[in-house]
Amino acid sequence: MYRVQKLLSKIGYCSRRSAEQLIVSGVIKINNKVITIGDKWHKGDSLTINNKEIDVSNALSQVIEIIKYYKPLGEVVSRKDPHNTRTVFDNLPDIKGKWINIGRLDLNTTGLLLFTNDGDLANKVMHPSSSFDREYIVKTDKPITQNSMNSLLLGVPINENQVGKFNKIIKNGKNIYRIILSTGKNREIRNSLKYVNLETLSLKRVKYSKIKLDDMIEGEFRYLTKKEKTTFLI
Repeated sequence: MYRVQKLLSKIGYCSRRSAEQLIVSGVIKINNKVITIGDKWHKGDSLTINNKEIDVSNALSQVIEIIKYYKPLGEVVSRKDPHNTRTVFDNLPDIKGKWINIGRLDLNTTGLLLFTNDGDLANKVMHPSSSFDREYIVKTDKPITQNSMNSLLLGVPINENQVGKFNKIIKNGKNIYRIILSTGKNREIRNSLKYVNLETLSLKRVKYSKIKLDDMIEGEFRYLTKKEKTTFLI
């Protein structure tokens, strides 16, 4: 038995907030009856959205899985993309239900990407309140000056009315830096560096909270251990 908004989030159909909006709009039915906020789905119930049957059969028996994946250059984090035939989902293992990406990496960023079969968990981990650290290795076209470092650590304007803010910047070689931040705004590192007149030549995520890329090779996936999963399940 689940509240409908939790059920739809869990199977990865949409977030709880989006589910509530669908309920209010009157397009969700259980056993052919329009539902309201707070209504619950029980095993055996028929659930439709816009008169289309939604498969929720695995919700009650679902075992939460999380995998890490080494995203290569040029793969898009989308199931279908009219401009790119290579997607991260092509290399993932079969699973009952579907894999849901926890955050994204843009086309030209490589490295650690997490997936789960539980949409509720994915939304919780991605929510800004979770503040999980992400660590990247970035190569720039020239050194980051001290003034630029100070600006990036304080926060710089990016995108539309957003702020890009790094937690740490650690020099790791000639024009190579380890950058740690706890937010996942769209192209946050690239746009923050662009603001201080730096070009990102390469960008790779190597760590998400306690989960490391380790010795994985491009295109490889690994299931998280029970201990690793507790990072996100607590």
